[in-house]
This record gives sequence, C-alpha cells and structure tokens, in this order.
Amino acid sequence: MSRILMVEDDLEISDLLEQYFPRYGLELFSVSLPSVALEKLSIEQYDLVLLDLGLPEMDGLELCKRIKKAYPSLPIVISTARADVSDKVVAFDVGADDYIAKPYEPRELVARIQAIIKRYSQFTTTVQEDDFFIDKVKMQISQQGKVLDLTLAEYEIFSLFLEKKHQVVSREFIVNSINAVRWESSDRSIDVIVGRIRAKIGDETKSPKYIKSIRGVGYKYIGE
Repeated sequence: MSRILMVEDDLEISDLLEQYFPRYGLELFSVSLPSVALEKLSIEQYDLVLLDLGLPEMDGLELCKRIKKAYPSLPIVISTARADVSDKVVAFDVGADDYIAKPYEPRELVARIQAIIKRYSQFTTTVQEDDFFIDKVKMQISQQGKVLDLTLAEYEIFSLFLEKKHQVVSREFIVNSINAVRWESSDRSIDVIVGRIRAKIGDETKSPKYIKSIRGVGYKYIGE
C-alpha cells in the first residue's frame, strides 16, 4: 500500500478518508499538528502528503514550503476549503503538486493522489525490497517505516546488497564500487561494516534472515 500522511485538524474528514482509502491501496496516517507532521516525516517514510491550509501552529502554505525544502522528492496535495486563486498560486509556488478545494468527492481525491504517485514513481529515486525502503535523494534506508541510523559506507553497501538481491557481491566489487568504504578508518574491514549493518537491521550471522556470508567471496542479500 502507498503510505499517505494527512495533516488535517478536521477529525470527521480524516476519519472518513481513513476508512475509504484502503479500498484503493492507500494507507492513511492522520495528524492535526504541523509539528507532529514534521516529526513523523523525519523518522518514517511516506509516498505523499495530503495537506490542509487552515492549521494550528502554522499556516499550511508555510508547512508545504518547509516539507518541500526538506523532502524535494515527496509529493504534496493541498486539500482545503480555501479556494481563492491567490492561495492556489502561492501553493504551487511553494511546491504543491496539486490543489483540491473542499468539499470534494473522495473518489476524485483518490484519483488525483494515484496519478501523482504514479508520475513520481517513473523517476526512480526510491527502491522497495522486502522490509526495506531506499530513498536515494535523502540517502536513507528505512526498515518497516523506521529510518536506519547508517554511516555513508553502511548505506552504500546495504543499498548495493538490496539492489542485487540473490546475487553474490564480492568484497573486491564492494571496494571498487563504493568510495565510502575507503573513507572508513584502516582497521575497519568490509566484514566489520557488514557486521554493523546486521546489528542495526536485527540480522544474525549464524541464521541470517537478510544477509548471507559467502565464504571466501563476499555476501548475498537473500531477503525473506
């Protein structure tokens, strides 16, 4: 399912859409405060933000601007009762991808959201593999929606494993492909870096769920 973060202080609308969206493969997560929305975006992965303008704490246009600056590859749809042309112009100026005025038919909103997600998906800046989601723009990997705390070398090696699922990746290939490995201090081998990755994703060396050691060669991401 595509994950949608809705910033909306009208509980009636958010409750309605939470019931309606799953029929169309959309999972809605609703918050009412901009500060909570920004916090969630910093630790979880979403496919689109659905944003009201009349919010507490700060105006929705300012929130739109902040989100787009921090997450340029994250699409934003404005959903609001404010239908003035001036608001629409400013919304698009600060990064909104679409603007729909209330009241609206939920099916139309779903269609707009699906079209935008499809359009963004054509630009491959993200990769989904099992429990993991790679955001190449932010250089982050999430596990079940939670951003992993990875060094640059860990990020690049694990990204390589994920994108070469079921393929053996040799240590030589890693060294030749990933500059960040050379930036690690000399006493930290690739094996040590992979060990740190395993610890952070909850994998075990003896009975691996994700990363399997190939003796004398390297590693293979086996997935689930």
